[in-house]
Amino acid sequence: MQLVKFTTDDNPVFINPVHVVSVRKGMKDTAVQTTSGAITVKESVELVLRLLGAEELARDITPALPKAIDL
Repeated sequence: MQLVKFTTDDNPVFINPVHVVSVRKGMKDTAVQTTSGAITVKESVELVLRLLGAEELARDITPALPKAIDL
């Protein structure tokens, strides 16, 4: 089992890359969604993905819906 160490606000946390579902960028931190829950880490998205062993960076380019939709 491979564990990767990340820094958080309180203590370092170890994450198994096999259990990672998604990685999202927040305002300051990066949210790592695993099968057991979400973890907020201090590293950048690119660094998190590289440490987890991702071969490419997939970006969501879906346009956001306008605030007011008149149906």
